[in-house]
Amino acid sequence: MLDAGAASTPSTPDRQRAGRAGVPLGIGVKLAAATVVVLTSVTVLVANQVIEKTRDDLVSAKANAASMMADLLSGSLTAPLDFGDRDAAQGELDQLRSNRALIGAIAWGSDAEPVAKVGDPPEGLSVFIARGAENQVLEREIRVARAVVRDDGRRLGTLALVFSLDPENAAFAAARRDILEYAGLVGAVTAFLLLGFARWQIVRPLSRLVDAARRLGEGDRTVRVRVRTNDELGRLADVFNAMSSAILEREGKLEMATESLRELFDNMREAIVAFGPDGRLGVEASKHARQLFGERAEAGRHVAELLYGDDPLSVESQALRQWIDAAFGAELDLFPEVAELAPRSLWFERAPGDRRFLRLEFCPVVSGQQVARVMLLATDETELRRLEASVKTKDEEHARQIAAMRRLVAGGGQVFVRFVEISRERVARCAEILGAGGRLGAADLDELLQQLHTLKGEARSFDLERLADEVMTLEDELAAVQARARSEDELSVDLGAATLRARLERVAEELARAQETFVDASPVGRAVLDQITVRRTDVSRLGELLAGQGGEAAEIARRLASRPFGEVLAALVERVPRWAEKEGKRACLEIEGREVPVPADLAGLLPGVLIHLVRNAIAHGIETPDARAQAGKPELGVIRAVCAEAQPLPTIVVEDDGRGLDLHALAARAGVDPTDLRRARELPFAPGVSTKGDVSDLAGRGVGLSAVRADLLSVGWLIEVDASRQTGTAFVIRPRDRAVPLSNGD
Repeated sequence: MLDAGAASTPSTPDRQRAGRAGVPLGIGVKLAAATVVVLTSVTVLVANQVIEKTRDDLVSAKANAASMMADLLSGSLTAPLDFGDRDAAQGELDQLRSNRALIGAIAWGSDAEPVAKVGDPPEGLSVFIARGAENQVLEREIRVARAVVRDDGRRLGTLALVFSLDPENAAFAAARRDILEYAGLVGAVTAFLLLGFARWQIVRPLSRLVDAARRLGEGDRTVRVRVRTNDELGRLADVFNAMSSAILEREGKLEMATESLRELFDNMREAIVAFGPDGRLGVEASKHARQLFGERAEAGRHVAELLYGDDPLSVESQALRQWIDAAFGAELDLFPEVAELAPRSLWFERAPGDRRFLRLEFCPVVSGQQVARVMLLATDETELRRLEASVKTKDEEHARQIAAMRRLVAGGGQVFVRFVEISRERVARCAEILGAGGRLGAADLDELLQQLHTLKGEARSFDLERLADEVMTLEDELAAVQARARSEDELSVDLGAATLRARLERVAEELARAQETFVDASPVGRAVLDQITVRRTDVSRLGELLAGQGGEAAEIARRLASRPFGEVLAALVERVPRWAEKEGKRACLEIEGREVPVPADLAGLLPGVLIHLVRNAIAHGIETPDARAQAGKPELGVIRAVCAEAQPLPTIVVEDDGRGLDLHALAARAGVDPTDLRRARELPFAPGVSTKGDVSDLAGRGVGLSAVRADLLSVGWLIEVDASRQTGTAFVIRPRDRAVPLSNGD
């Protein structure tokens, strides 16, 4: 026999059978012996069949009646369950109380919760309902289940009725007694023995096995079946016990592996969660994920809500949801390609003001040949990003300091000193214009803009961003005033001179601060402001003494006062790539004739002049990399500054390999006939004329070349456009007495 209960240490089926006494008899042998007994009592068997038929008829009639009652009652419960009216549902069931055969009735709603109950329904009805059965006839009762369904097919709940078979059993017993009195005592004894044999040898052992299997399925891993026989049921019990032991052992190992994996996840610095094809998070979440995402990491939440918040209509959320559909629908070998389309990083706002940069990685969890789940690993790289930004800032600051030192070593100190002097003169001139009071004419505004525009460009060449920004603010205000005056066709405007003078004073203060910073960085202190190969005062005095004289001494004095061409351009070489990058281009500056001396009067103005020409080449001449590639040019544009030595004074050429000067566009903007070549070639130097449609930091105001020509004319030099070039643009700077006149139609 079999008993379900807690057993001792599990053993194999063979060991259990070896320790069991008795001759092994199969169930077939036992059934054959019972059959012999039955056949010897055929009369009793016939009588018993009659009795069983009688009982079946009675039970069938009652089952039909119970089914009809269940059908009627399920229909009457439709409205109460649809509207959630428990009282009405209870009232419908209370009508059954008059039925003496009713053991109990119970109605469940759609959420599997009891809604109404009558009598004392037996336990286990939920299992009966879960199996999907509708009618079940037991020895002492009849169970009937019906689904409560609306007209549209929606299921509202379930009704279960249990009726007693005691009256039928009583009638059956009475009939059996009557028939058995005629069949004889032998038939009755034979039937009793056969039923008892089947119950004790088969039904009860199988029931215990079923009960043990049920308990095992419910999670009771210690259930065992005690074996008292050595037949097929005994061997089945041995196998069951071995299976239960194996399950217990495997689950123990699985729990240990799961715990180890959880500890591993918790000790990893990645936040780890997993989600299925519906995008919903599972219970698997690492400790770091719960700390980082908080309530968003709860099971059942969508992974898009985890990363992008509760807005399902955001572009990022929609894209992730589409990616999930593609990832679970793709073949396993294509998942790496699909994973490349997933978001790789994002800024996650854990709390107001607390933004975290997360690097994302999506890994498949494979079952068979399909992606069953996807594991998301989110690494918090916020501190790393901040560290990288800090290092980058320090590197840039270090690079600027190194560049400043290189300029000092290469003679940039003299260039900077000259820049300060020229800039002070420009500020003084602007102050003089603004201090005159009254209304300013168009020429005054043009001169102010020219002075400030040149000062801004020179300041940026020395990385004096604060000074350049102050100048640009003042320049923007003046440009707005000028535009207003032109739109109203006024010959003069009334400025808020006090406000502009205050801004000009801030420019002067920034210029003074830049000089002090330069002095502080210099190893020779303030002496750097007056330090060149020889003292400038001596050279200037020597020039004065020899002024108007010829001969070798005058020539030597002139050479001493001149500056090498390469020294004038030292700061521009590093600036050109950065200026081009701001415009979405690539460019470099090449210098020829570095050693050629430039006269002192020109050398003082040449840095600002060359800055204008180079910046104009970037803004107007050099094309974008795509445009250059389409034209068959290298992506890197080249700007060349050439100083050719000539007697008595050099010639300077600034050229680029860009698209060339668009004289027709200039003529169209200025309203000039483009066929008049002489006037068209003079347009680049006209105030307010520019081919650039928008204003940028490099160009667009139509001021730069006008300022260049004005500065050069002030020291006796002239700038011209080289008309002989077929490609690119070239500007030629010559002494005024050697300028080549341009004839109309050249």
